[in-house]
Amino acid sequence: MRFTFPVVHMAQWLDRWDALEALAPSNPFAMVVMAQLTALRFRRKAARLDPKVDLMRRLAGDGYARGDIDALVRLVDWMIALPEALEPDYMRALEALEQEHAMTYITTPERVGLRRGRAEGRVEGQAELLLRLLARRFGAIPDTATERVRAATAEQLETWSLNILDATTLDEVFGD
Repeated sequence: MRFTFPVVHMAQWLDRWDALEALAPSNPFAMVVMAQLTALRFRRKAARLDPKVDLMRRLAGDGYARGDIDALVRLVDWMIALPEALEPDYMRALEALEQEHAMTYITTPERVGLRRGRAEGRVEGQAELLLRLLARRFGAIPDTATERVRAATAEQLETWSLNILDATTLDEVFGD
């Protein structure tokens, strides 16, 4: 058995960038090749931000279906890695593209999960800070008070955090 297939070196497509751009709106593989060439051209990760954002802008404007865009965004993001220091700039650029093209780079469940995770993290942080302040002000905190603080809502934690400023006893802190 014999297999015969053409072999193309990726670098050969560097001189054919215009052809790739022309193919990209109807051929997602052209976008994959463009991403790979961008990664090859810009080996220094610090120089990749603008070219990566340009590819994302092209993806947003090429009219792909939502699922295809999400898959391509994930692939391009993986292929063209950025230094951690540039990630905030990249996220700002993606948010601007998202608003400009009404497209999501993170699926709705992922976005909801991120929001929920951030909110839960803030509440946990507030609770831990309040427990440290209570211990510093009143000494050892009973387990019931600790459990109450950890189960509290953000609003309760805010109220109790303000109450600690004027309270002379632990009970006064929790007096709503």
